[in-house]
Amino acid sequence: MSNDIKIIKKEISSFLLINFGIIAFISIFLFLSTSKTNASDFAVNFAGLFMYIPAFSAIVVLKKISNYEFNPEIEKFFKIFSRVALVRIVVTIVETFLFNTAWVTSIIDTFASAYFLYFVLVNSHEMEDINLCLGKNSKKVAFVILLFVIIIISSNIPNLIFGKAELHLDIESIVNVIMGLFINFLIGFNLFFGEEFGWRYFLQPRLQKLYGKRVGVIILGFIWGIWHAPLCFTLYSPESPIYCVIGHLTTCVFLGIYLGYAYMKTENVWAPMLIHMVNNVIGIIFGGGYTTEYTLEIILYYILTYVICFTPFLLTKEYRMNRCKVDGGKNEC
Repeated sequence: MSNDIKIIKKEISSFLLINFGIIAFISIFLFLSTSKTNASDFAVNFAGLFMYIPAFSAIVVLKKISNYEFNPEIEKFFKIFSRVALVRIVVTIVETFLFNTAWVTSIIDTFASAYFLYFVLVNSHEMEDINLCLGKNSKKVAFVILLFVIIIISSNIPNLIFGKAELHLDIESIVNVIMGLFINFLIGFNLFFGEEFGWRYFLQPRLQKLYGKRVGVIILGFIWGIWHAPLCFTLYSPESPIYCVIGHLTTCVFLGIYLGYAYMKTENVWAPMLIHMVNNVIGIIFGGGYTTEYTLEIILYYILTYVICFTPFLLTKEYRMNRCKVDGGKNEC
């Protein structure tokens, strides 16, 4: 990719137009599905579809707008992922109005994830050109994941002390968490890649190139947070959607600081992908899930907790350099 500011701005605007354009389109059907008796099940299905869109948008910009060339394995990977994303959009919409369960998309996601995971691991060396080699900086990847787990568990200690959360550490719960991580790794690759390739690999270095590392990652967090808005009204907190939107903006801005740090430290998309996955599964330990009734008290607690836990990472050496270099499709920060 050229370091020309005009080209970078065009790539960012194209990405946002495609990404939010598709989200707006499929959200029409998401809101229509709320009239069904099992609306929450279909909302979960749409949430999975949302996760495909950032990577799909990035691939369209890279290949169709900026015309980047990659090695044959990456070209094949991009082509198949794009086709699966398009099929997923069509099937999700059709399935919502023809069936009572989302069984077709579940099959698509399972087989697609298994295939993509196999493809990436088998062609690991070739995937390094898009920072998707699992073995790249593996010790650093393990470090940022472990550090994240420690931070998240520590941040919930006040809730546990004051009885506002329950920590289930019985054998069954521990097994469920381990199984959840394993299952998400096997059949959730396409979803977590779908988000993190778009947000961290594509958009983050471009925003940082324009606005500096710190401001760029904060802008990305705001974009990532508002991207969740349709799901706040239909899935996450239909009883208090405005609070939910504020909560996601807060979460994504400050969690995005850590994900940005992890990506720059490791130069590996696997780091934010696995942290994102761990974050979702850890929610089970503290009685989380998809639906939460957000209140002003919860929002203030989120803001305070995330500010304390993640803002200090803006002072790390990864954020000290003022600009990111983006060259030839590779991101160097």
